[in-house]
Amino acid sequence: MVEELRNRARDMLLTQAIASEEKIDESGPAEDLLTVEGMDKELAYELASRGIRTREELADQSLDELESVPGLDPERAGKLIMAARAYLFESAEQA
Repeated sequence: MVEELRNRARDMLLTQAIASEEKIDESGPAEDLLTVEGMDKELAYELASRGIRTREELADQSLDELESVPGLDPERAGKLIMAARAYLFESAEQA
């Protein structure tokens, strides 16, 4: 009986670990956000935690919307937004 309880507990912990890992993957930044010029991994994860997971979502932001992000001054925020938008302009020109 003890062995059965241990097995069940181990299975439950494994299930929780898998669910937690999947949640991290879902809330992390998309690859296109990580490739925005001037972006670093730490900032990308901070933005993703605030619901900004993609380059397009970053391009939709304003300086006012990013002012509460720790360590992101308005000048850098502006450059990142413009770098994200540049991709959208390039896509429109190719169409």
